[in-house]
Amino acid sequence: MRYDLFISHSSADAETAQTLVTDFENRNITCWLAPRDIPMGSSYHEEIVAAIENSRAVLLLFSGAANKSEHVLREVELAAQGKKPIYPLRIDVSEPAGGLKYMLANKQWVERKALGNRLVDTIEQLLAGGRAARADEGSERPAAGPVRKSARLSPVMIGSAAAICLILAAAAVALLVGSRGTSVTAQAPPQQAAPAAPEPQVAAVPATQQPTAPASPPAAADPRAPDRPVSPPPAAEPKRPDPPVSPLGQEARRRVEPVNLPVGQAAEPVILTSAPDLGEAVPGKTFFRECDLCPVMAVVPAGSNLLGSPNDESGRANNEGPQQPVAFRVAFAVGRSEVSFEEYLACIAEGGCTPDRPGDYGWGYGKQPAINVSWNDAQRYVEWLSKKTRAPYRLLSEAEWEYAARGCARVCDSTPFWFGSQISNARANYDWRYAYLGSPKAQARRRTVPVDASEPNPFGLLHVHGNVSEWVEDCWNETLSGLPRDGSPRTGGDCGRRVVRGGSWSDEPKDLRSAKRAWEVVAERRAQIGFRVARALKL
Repeated sequence: MRYDLFISHSSADAETAQTLVTDFENRNITCWLAPRDIPMGSSYHEEIVAAIENSRAVLLLFSGAANKSEHVLREVELAAQGKKPIYPLRIDVSEPAGGLKYMLANKQWVERKALGNRLVDTIEQLLAGGRAARADEGSERPAAGPVRKSARLSPVMIGSAAAICLILAAAAVALLVGSRGTSVTAQAPPQQAAPAAPEPQVAAVPATQQPTAPASPPAAADPRAPDRPVSPPPAAEPKRPDPPVSPLGQEARRRVEPVNLPVGQAAEPVILTSAPDLGEAVPGKTFFRECDLCPVMAVVPAGSNLLGSPNDESGRANNEGPQQPVAFRVAFAVGRSEVSFEEYLACIAEGGCTPDRPGDYGWGYGKQPAINVSWNDAQRYVEWLSKKTRAPYRLLSEAEWEYAARGCARVCDSTPFWFGSQISNARANYDWRYAYLGSPKAQARRRTVPVDASEPNPFGLLHVHGNVSEWVEDCWNETLSGLPRDGSPRTGGDCGRRVVRGGSWSDEPKDLRSAKRAWEVVAERRAQIGFRVARALKL
């Protein structure tokens, strides 16, 4: 896929990067942002190299943290080698240092605050019209007007000018002698237009970038001006720059999110304060929570179904077959939703989980799904939860996950999603820019939504398609052959890689199918991956 901008930033500036990307993508400027756009199971370094090659320009978020980041320096060096335009944007008061000082020595860069609400417009203008400077060009940007090839006058030019002056003087004398009342204008070569007033620097423009020579002097410092009709009279005064926008005004606009949450948001069910016995539970309608910040659990019925995808399912991969029958003899409990941040942070607060708080990319904690948690982190969480509740919590097996996601307790049609073959932004949180079997497209949200912002499937489960992919217990195997018929996890195979299911907010709709299988290494933490828990019920 081709992108307009590769966003080069330090992980310490992830929140700012995500805010800018949201603004850009709301204006249909496609962006590549790590780790958001790195597919699961792929090489981090290879994906970055490919993304820079497939981007039209690099937007560098310069800061004190970027100064210290080897990754940022390598990205800038790769962009320079590939002759990609580099737009440096300073987001704090730091000065370039070390390798970045060298790489940015010939670049014109500005502070983010100086651009105000014109940043997106400026980037649009650069991408649509202006030729961005290559990284290896090094002359200074002129103060105004089109740049001539040389500021020096050659001897030929001086001689030509002198000859023209003599001819004009002789003609003037002759005409004055002939007639005093006639106004005479010599047919000299057309004069250059007077230089325009210095243009306010409002864009993070590389040093040698210059606009295409205009037919008339620029009418405004506003970068949107070339898209408007321009009045031809040369005497028109340049328009004053737009007044600076207050930080409060900028923040208010930044927080406007035109994309709505998925419809069908689940109503809050009646939640028991302890786990029911098997004989008391009503599958799909019985929910319980065993402590204030424990996950809400849903009772999934006993039953059987066929797992994997049929050969003719659109988007199918070979690792989704052959289809396997599976049967669950007793009901069990599954997390109604992904584990939320507030639930995961309770484990950290009580010393059960790794003390490092996972990053939220500025999307918020609370009821957002816990992200940037590895399979190892999820194991620590279920161990803590089991000790806290004195109940056998664990991750789901791969078979349990697909059975629960399909929401069908008997062998039924193998549809891509629990609700059928048609998917839309009203049914799941994914990359809405892509279609599945003719489904409608939309501008994608490109972030998580709260764990309760979903409609429930027939078993009462939320977000089984999209939002975040979910770790399960199983070791990775290339096919479904040998899947235990009783739904237990596979503990043989490549156990350094574990299965993830469900697809995420950054995936295409084909990757949200019930049968879709993927893997990730056990120590990997990504913004696309969370987890859901399960436990047995008392007989």
